[in-house]
Amino acid sequence: MKLLKVKTDSGFKMLEPGFEINFLTKTKVNDGSSDDELLELEEGFYYPLETIFIGKNSSGKSTTLQFLFAVGSLFDQGRIHSVILGGQNELSFEALFYDKGSIYCYNGTFVRDLRPNHDFFLIKRESLKKASYKKSLRKDLSNASFEEVFDETYEDNDTSHIKLHNISCHYIEPEFLHLEAVFQDIDSFNRLFDGKDVFGLILHLFDDSIEYIRPANDSNGGARNALRFKRVNSPELLVSPDYLMNNISDGTLRGIKLFCSSCLAFLAGGHVVIDEIEKNFNKNLIENLLMLFRDKKINKEKASIIFSTHYSELLDETNRCDNINVLHRNGDKISLKNLSSDYEMRTDISKTSYYDQNAFDNNLNYDRLMDLRKAISK
Repeated sequence: MKLLKVKTDSGFKMLEPGFEINFLTKTKVNDGSSDDELLELEEGFYYPLETIFIGKNSSGKSTTLQFLFAVGSLFDQGRIHSVILGGQNELSFEALFYDKGSIYCYNGTFVRDLRPNHDFFLIKRESLKKASYKKSLRKDLSNASFEEVFDETYEDNDTSHIKLHNISCHYIEPEFLHLEAVFQDIDSFNRLFDGKDVFGLILHLFDDSIEYIRPANDSNGGARNALRFKRVNSPELLVSPDYLMNNISDGTLRGIKLFCSSCLAFLAGGHVVIDEIEKNFNKNLIENLLMLFRDKKINKEKASIIFSTHYSELLDETNRCDNINVLHRNGDKISLKNLSSDYEMRTDISKTSYYDQNAFDNNLNYDRLMDLRKAISK
């Protein structure tokens, strides 16, 4: 499935009421386009392979991606875990999405379950409508003839009825990937790729001083869940997953999470959602990850990636503008603008130049920086 639009009327944290993310292409796409930055869901119905969020610090990038991950978790698992929503007590949202030849409209209202040891939000009400996709909907989905699938009100339910309707959703947030479990099941991960050592290749991208990490079995004298760990020119060690978490760099651990998540997405389709994609990585590494997503021979199941970034240079890695969203916070309200719909962009000037010239109001406040300098100098 692919999210087309998602809107919250009640607000999520500081998102303004009516905050909407529109994933649909907003500029003309020629029929039969071979653009490697677009996914063709139906003939002539295109979807951005990459969706980017930018904005200065505290503008709402992390909040927006948390909101998206909460929505994705509902469709993927049928429930929203309390840890995703942090201190939020209520949430309502409307989501328009595409799946297997149909357009769906979902509405849900959720409240925190205050009972001890109850980790999922309760669903107060939810509804789902469905319409068959037609070519006439390519430009205006509001013309869809929706029919009700269900409309339910609950007293004490934390699992959505949407799981009963065979909606194929795969939402992956690398930060929530449990690396300890991945370390313990490296062989199973590699079997997904016909036994090729994909995990080892990912590991060496980030730390070529590690020769290998492999599962140990009891016949080698290892404890249950032990791993064989070897650095170059060092003896092999029998270690626990906790040892690896404490003795491998944060950048390598984060890189393994991101690339393992992306490889799983290539198999299953869906979305990878990552906040501050450049954190711990250099620009070249991110460019090459995006190249993997754009490679139709690798990304056969039409996986897409949603990310936020402070790297202005990454904006010019995409030829499109309608997949870039700018976040702003005014007081305690976060709003969103689209680079294509809400800004006048000259094609002969790079998006990096616009960013660096503060055309999107994303740079550090110069006057406040000068105030800080004066205070420190005194």
